[in-house]
Amino acid sequence: MRTHKLMPFVSLVCAVLCGLASARAGEQQDAPARERRTPQISSWEAKVSSTNPIFRTPKTRRLVSAWITQEAAEQAVTRVQEYQDIFDQVILMCGHVHGDGTLSDRWPQAERKQLVDRFREMDVSTLMDWGGGWRDFQQVAESPALMQQLVRNLVADCLATGADGVDIDLEHLPSAARFPFTSFFVQLSEALHARNLMLSICTGGNLGVYQRDWGRGFIDVPVIARYADYIRQMNYDMFFPTRTSPPGPTSVAPWMRDMMAYTAREVPRGKLIAGLPTYSVDWNMLHPEKSDQIYNYQWIAEREREAPEGRQWISYWDVSLIRYTDAEGSPHLLYVTDGRSTRSLLVFVDELDVAGVCFWCLQGDDPAIWQAVREQFRRR
Repeated sequence: MRTHKLMPFVSLVCAVLCGLASARAGEQQDAPARERRTPQISSWEAKVSSTNPIFRTPKTRRLVSAWITQEAAEQAVTRVQEYQDIFDQVILMCGHVHGDGTLSDRWPQAERKQLVDRFREMDVSTLMDWGGGWRDFQQVAESPALMQQLVRNLVADCLATGADGVDIDLEHLPSAARFPFTSFFVQLSEALHARNLMLSICTGGNLGVYQRDWGRGFIDVPVIARYADYIRQMNYDMFFPTRTSPPGPTSVAPWMRDMMAYTAREVPRGKLIAGLPTYSVDWNMLHPEKSDQIYNYQWIAEREREAPEGRQWISYWDVSLIRYTDAEGSPHLLYVTDGRSTRSLLVFVDELDVAGVCFWCLQGDDPAIWQAVREQFRRR
């Protein structure tokens, strides 16, 4: 009687075991096909650039990068070669995007590819920076088809030059461009990341007072931060030489600290990069229209030798000043970016514990700046 009651249970167990055996046999038969469908880790890794900062540790305690212009490219190569122990990445300023979804050909692809190869030999990553204003982006913003075309062209340019990704530097767009710009950035992020390429963006200063006076702007920083690998906040041009501008340095320490701390509340610190200047600003006090940004540290040294007080230090602002009179009798205020002023900003980068720094730009820059970076960020 008990044996009879157990028979259905025994049959059920046998059926289950037989089913498992059949499934296992089927899996073994399908294994070759499944292996063909599933990409191997080794093949995926082969598509990852050896210099892409997303997948590697910086050479120092912070990621060190800089923008490069076409005019100063060879000068920049020399500087990076000299300090290749600290440089992780350079960004080539390629030109503007166009309203029809195409890209500027001002800096030929072949020349940029050669630079990418040269920097990779130094173990330095390269990004392609594409900028422009509302006139360049308006058609794209109004046309989904043109937006897709622009994304395809940006990706294709990366693949053609061997670059590790794209840096977006669209500026002075109206607040009304906020939604189409976000859509464009999301599409570009997905297209680049699908190919193991990176995407960063340049943003201006970010403070509550700026939003109060000028509005929120077209970059939705917290949203963009989800899709960007790095946010490069440009902490310079606080005083920009024009006929009507008051004189002052391109950046001062308190201003930079306030802006970076504000942005760090909206962006993960591991994605936030401090954009810092290498250039200085020379103000002609009698003829403001002759004031200019200075990209020549040797010229600055000559003005220092001419100045009765030499190079002076402005406390709290943490910037150097040279007061001199030119050959025409015009007094000048020359606010200098040098190793000492840069070191003050680097200290705060460490205190805020953000990803790193990016310098505008490698052209006539003071070697003392890079020595300060080396000393501040070296691994202890």
